[in-house]
Amino acid sequence: MKLIPNFAELLHEIKLPSPEKCFLIEAGDENYIEKWIRDGELACDLETLFEWINVEYKLKKNNLTNNEKTIAEDIKKIFPIDQWRVIKIFSDQQKKYRYYKKAIEDVKQRTTPRMNEQAIMTIFSPGWGINT
Repeated sequence: MKLIPNFAELLHEIKLPSPEKCFLIEAGDENYIEKWIRDGELACDLETLFEWINVEYKLKKNNLTNNEKTIAEDIKKIFPIDQWRVIKIFSDQQKKYRYYKKAIEDVKQRTTPRMNEQAIMTIFSPGWGINT
């Protein structure tokens, strides 16, 4: 797995896709995570995938056989075991930021600087700011 090539650009433009779409599947990845790939993309949540990888390949265990150690070392080279959380945080935070930014822009479009409190409150829930 590797990061999408334009990750840095999308990060700075606040346009990151979902965490799962920030990674590209490379040739050979399907040998390890075949059940989580559909149509060349991840078909699960990023967190689910990496929790499964840790358990399936015993990455946190100390007493492994030589074969298990070799597989665990390969997994650590192929998959961003220590970095995926940071990518998920960046992506999720940008998604929330974009949502709230849209909400704020929507409110700005529906209001004017001269509106009173009652008029502003009706934007959020009609009838809420009106005393009856």
